[in-house]
Amino acid sequence: MSIASKVGQVTFSQKSGVYMAAILCDKGDLYQEYDGDSSAPTNIAPDFTTLKPTLSFLLTSSRVAEGIVVPSSIKWYFNDVLINFTSNVSTNTFGGETGHFKFVPYAAGTTNYYGLQVVKNLVKASAGASCTIKGVATVTVGNVSDEIQWVYPIPITKGVGNQKVVTIMAGDDKYFAIREKRGSVILSAVARLGASELTAGLSYKWYRMINNAWNLISGQTGKNLTVTDSMVDTTGIFKVEVYQDSTLIGLDTQTVIDLSDPYDIITNPTPEDETISKAGDTVVYRPILVKRGETTKAKDMTFYFVFMDSAGVILNPSTANTPSASGTCTYEMCQQAGGNVAWTITTKD
Repeated sequence: MSIASKVGQVTFSQKSGVYMAAILCDKGDLYQEYDGDSSAPTNIAPDFTTLKPTLSFLLTSSRVAEGIVVPSSIKWYFNDVLINFTSNVSTNTFGGETGHFKFVPYAAGTTNYYGLQVVKNLVKASAGASCTIKGVATVTVGNVSDEIQWVYPIPITKGVGNQKVVTIMAGDDKYFAIREKRGSVILSAVARLGASELTAGLSYKWYRMINNAWNLISGQTGKNLTVTDSMVDTTGIFKVEVYQDSTLIGLDTQTVIDLSDPYDIITNPTPEDETISKAGDTVVYRPILVKRGETTKAKDMTFYFVFMDSAGVILNPSTANTPSASGTCTYEMCQQAGGNVAWTITTKD
């Protein structure tokens, strides 16, 4: 069992060694498909006017003992355009429409994170192209303020017929985050055919990433998986495969964050904004293990570095099982992934 692990993605912009941010959606990874012209789309799936997914901004700091930080404020952007709100409803005009988003304010014990709810479809708003939601949180400590951001991509594509899609949704109101010792969260697998949810003849296989490889979780064959804090070292990655009449129809992965763990990893990326844009670019990680609440090294440690695409395919199989003091994401990995590269850094012990 490792002491700690951490996950993230290349193109994540952060203040190195201080904060870790993530935007998690209660309805799983968001996407939309449509038929017809993007200016008058039809058969949009999934339908956000019905689904009403909520994106929550989770922020942790290695400087605070409780692990989680409540920003003093947050700004939301759609395709880099600042979203304006009146009475918590967006007023921007995108694609000739308004009111695509609702601002979800922080309320301790009720809504534990700042959020953004999507209440209208985004096909017209983005002219039929993939789009992004960006959250920029302001954190104030004493008289010093930091801005921390995370970009959440939403693929939008022309319909390709009766495509079956699998996603992992939150089966509770905890947004994939364990906040207390002996706590747990529920992962729920959903399969869709276009706009319709599939239910007949389905079976499930759940996996947990252990020592940089997918391990089948014995006895877990239902739609839901309960993840306890004992299954997560700071962060953990889980995968579901969904079968219909014994035929694999799709899979998805989901990260679970344990905010109660005493250890954290400061990743120290170079460049600091973790961005790759052209051939030859790399992002190099030189992490250290710290006790939560501190920024100095707790002990000497080597780490496992795993870089993956959105389906959980490991992009560095030759080095994923070799512990090292540093790990490198390359331009070629981004090309293979077709975009952003997710990473997980795990202590050797």
